[in-house]
This record gives sequence, structure tokens and C-alpha cells, in this order.
Amino acid sequence: MAKRSPHYRSFAVAFEDDHLIVVSKPGGLLTNMAESGEQTLQDQVRRHAKKSAEPDAVAPSAVHRLDRFTSGLVVFGKTQRALEAMGELLRDGKLEKRYWVLVCGADLPKTGRIEAALERTESGKRKMQVSEAEHAQPAQTEYETEETIGDFALLSVRIHTGRTHQIRVHCAHIGHPVAGDNIYGDRKVNAELRRQHGLQRQFIHARELAFAHPITGETLRLQAKLPKDLSRVLKSLRAK
Repeated sequence: MAKRSPHYRSFAVAFEDDHLIVVSKPGGLLTNMAESGEQTLQDQVRRHAKKSAEPDAVAPSAVHRLDRFTSGLVVFGKTQRALEAMGELLRDGKLEKRYWVLVCGADLPKTGRIEAALERTESGKRKMQVSEAEHAQPAQTEYETEETIGDFALLSVRIHTGRTHQIRVHCAHIGHPVAGDNIYGDRKVNAELRRQHGLQRQFIHARELAFAHPITGETLRLQAKLPKDLSRVLKSLRAK
């Protein structure tokens, strides 16, 4: 990925105060932990976020991550108190996360729940698989079919756990891989989606987060609209 000027900002702010900043990440940008000197979302947030006036202020740090090619909402802590409290919310399943996901195949039930534990495969550092092994991590995903578009279905997905690649592996597990997914998806279908509809990445967008502010107790329900690249794909599919 091309290097960006350190002054470049690609994210939109959904919420910010002295303790938290919640931003919408574009697809293609790492959340943090780059290995090659590549600029990450966290680098950008640290440069552009308002400095906290709290005595335990820290450099904004990601509470959770999204895959590089997944867009949408990410929470950063700006104080040590907020970081620790948000970590507890995350571990306790009190950070409600909802996504827009386009999957291959329109023959899904209106609603569904996928409960399948996950573990890393031996073939890839970050590749995951469904497993019944004792050490596999429990994972739960709920979905509701919002729209069927030809041979595809647009789902509203809520995850109750935050395992690596959870949505992607669970959708593939039930025979409806995520459109544009280059690891768990259908290569032939993905090639047609690129050629005919311009889909260049996996169609997953973290559209909504809901949680109690860890310091003020205020209920926050934050949303990020579908980015232009994914909106264009839906428009093209609907016009077919």
C-alpha cells in the first residue's frame, strides 16, 4: 500500500471527548500494528485527535481492531481509565457491534444465528477455521436478511464475540461466503464482482456501535454510513 503523508487524514469522527474518540475507518487501512512502517489508522488518529485535558491522558490507542479491508467504526481510548474500562466492556460483551455484510447466495432464512468455535489454521498465520477442538474459541454471530439482490443477500450482522475473521469464517461455514473475500470467498464470483460491479474488497462495514460511556455512563449509539465504494456496488447490482 502506498505510503501517506503523516498529515493525511482518511477517517471521519463519529464521537470525541477527553476520554474517547470513535472514528470510521476506510477499507484498505490497517487499524494499528503495522510491520513495515506503513501509516495506520492509529497513527492518523494520534496526529489529528484533540489532546485530552485529563491527568491520565495517553496517546489514543485502539480498543479493538477491524481487518484491513473492512471499513467502519473503531473506538480509541484517550485516557488510561477509558482504555481499561473499554477493555472490560469488550471482554464482557457489552460493546454492541453491528455490520452490513453482502454474501453470496440469496437463499438464507430471514434471520439466523451461527454458533461455531474458531481456531487458527496451520497453513496461515492469521487464517481461521471452524473447529470442535477444546482449545477453539467460542464464537456467536447473528444475522438478519435486509435485502436480496439477485444472487446476493445484504445482511445486518451482530457479533457477540470478536474473534479474528469471525464474520468471514462463519458466513463461509454456512455456505454463504462474504462477497469480495479473497481468503474464504468464492474466487470466480469475486472476479465477476470486480469486473462487472467494481467490488475491490470484502463487503463488510462496521456500521454501528452501542455502549455505555465508560466514564460518564452516557449511552452511546454511533453509526457510520456505508462508504461510497460499497454503495456503488449495491447500486450496480440493483441495476442489473
